[in-house]
Amino acid sequence: MLVALSVKVPEPSTPPPVAATPSVGLVDAGVIMSTMLRDPAPLFLPTDFNSSRKDYVPKEPGGAFVGFQPEYIFDPSQLVLHLPPPTAIPDAPAEALAGDPPGAPFIGFDRADPVVEPLSQRTAYVEVVNAGTGRGVFGEALSDAHPPQTSVPWQPMEFIAAVDSAGLVGPVVPTVRSGVDEVDAYFGLYLAETLRIGQRLAPGFYRISVGP
Repeated sequence: MLVALSVKVPEPSTPPPVAATPSVGLVDAGVIMSTMLRDPAPLFLPTDFNSSRKDYVPKEPGGAFVGFQPEYIFDPSQLVLHLPPPTAIPDAPAEALAGDPPGAPFIGFDRADPVVEPLSQRTAYVEVVNAGTGRGVFGEALSDAHPPQTSVPWQPMEFIAAVDSAGLVGPVVPTVRSGVDEVDAYFGLYLAETLRIGQRLAPGFYRISVGP
């Protein structure tokens, strides 16, 4: 009984108390610096590391080059300008025109009527084109053509002609009229009888244009 009472059971050890987390965290200055250096913002934007505010004091007018001494390429005291002699100005504009070389070409302005040569009288013109290829094969001014004189001006006309080895295959057929029936009939006979277009062309189909 005495032995049992002399044995002492060890008490469990108590862990040291843990310091309470403060309600306001303290941030290290080095952490702030590191975060700013790793900022993904573009580097060309101004920051506290690459820019600073400087007060700009403008200079007085004309004082931009005060600190620079002048460098002359010639001696200012020996400057000579080779200028032509002064020109005498006439008192009236007519004197300036009269003395203009060579021969005063403007002196006769508004002093004589211009001579206008009349234009030569227009005649009819015929042009023949191959109907299949569109290639021009004949063209000539009809100086001996004298279409009927009408009060209405006639317009260019067009005919279709068929030619074989013997000449025209029938009369020419108008496809575009001139606006005057007498003129259409005149040139239809002129092409066949006076110009003899069938004897001038190789066998084939042709478009014949006649214009004033």
